[in-house]
Amino acid sequence: MRNVVASQLRVVSVDSARHSREAGRPSRSLILLATAALAAGTGAAMWALPAAPPGGWNAAAVASATPAGDRAPASATPETLVAARQTVASPSPSAAASPAEDPPAARFRGFLDAAGEPRPELPAAGVRSYTMGYIVAGPGGCAPHWAGARPGGGGSVAARIARLRADGGEVWATFGGPYGRELSVACDDPDRLLAAYRRVVTALAPAGLDFEAGGSAGSDVARRRAAAVARLQREARESGRPLRVTFTLPAARHGLEPAGQETLRAARAEGVEIDSVGLLVPVASGVSGLHDLAVAARAARLQIAAALDVPPDRAWRRMGLAPVLADARDLDAGDAGRLAAFRARNGLAWLSVRGARPPAEIVRILARPSHADAGAGAPEPRSHP
Repeated sequence: MRNVVASQLRVVSVDSARHSREAGRPSRSLILLATAALAAGTGAAMWALPAAPPGGWNAAAVASATPAGDRAPASATPETLVAARQTVASPSPSAAASPAEDPPAARFRGFLDAAGEPRPELPAAGVRSYTMGYIVAGPGGCAPHWAGARPGGGGSVAARIARLRADGGEVWATFGGPYGRELSVACDDPDRLLAAYRRVVTALAPAGLDFEAGGSAGSDVARRRAAAVARLQREARESGRPLRVTFTLPAARHGLEPAGQETLRAARAEGVEIDSVGLLVPVASGVSGLHDLAVAARAARLQIAAALDVPPDRAWRRMGLAPVLADARDLDAGDAGRLAAFRARNGLAWLSVRGARPPAEIVRILARPSHADAGAGAPEPRSHP
């Protein structure tokens, strides 16, 4: 019972932290209450994927966390994925990366909320790898929808992706997240689940798929998801456009939760080629928060090595770190520098940030190359970044 309660508290902590606001932000207690309320009404703020809202990307990321006056109402007649057919330009087959034993490091992977604000500081800092989410199950359980309040203003999600690609970026589609239900949880029909994933790939032509799979959905869900993803990867390889896959999972000082380890084992058993595993770790300001992050990474390294059947020293290169900030000030310039050095020193696949939006200076520090990159691959981290 203690483990269940602790897991629930961690989920609430991560969910509330992800959608804190730097300015005009309510208290953390109110954020917790708002998160609980939103979780209870998972279908209230979704629109069909891919969306084509009129106007720009200036709405807040989540309906419950945004003043009503700043939010555009959701369309009463959402576009369907099949009808929209907003396929975006994708790289040529020769440029598409296939899953490798040691995939190339991205240094920093920017997260973009499809319903959120523009992030001009990301391309300005040289970020070229992005994940865009969250894709969840819509009405009926087997239709992919974007989660969050539908923004008002200009181009579609497809147009936004096209602009990032025109600047040399790659864009991944992220399933799951803190709102709504991931497709594999809501859709228990294997054929319809595969069709839903396939529709996302057809519409968005992403560089890869990321699954932010938290909670304890059970082994049946893990196997159902794994079977669909493995089939999707086989189809992609046969078409000459290999599809990369990552998992982003909650972690703490003891490493991954049992459900996360089961997710990886099931994927591996079905033949899914996993590029990397990201760790979502709540981080408070100060050295103690970075220490907790390093402890979580060290514990998860052995779990990832076992789940992916790779030597422990190679597990660093299959790991990403995504600290979850409750406040933009939780990561200052010194912390960011230590975190970037930790990534380079140990050869981690990538860094990212969830929760509160850090200043542009912090993004630049996390995304820039480090002198330690040339000598990455140290067998053990220090006690803190």
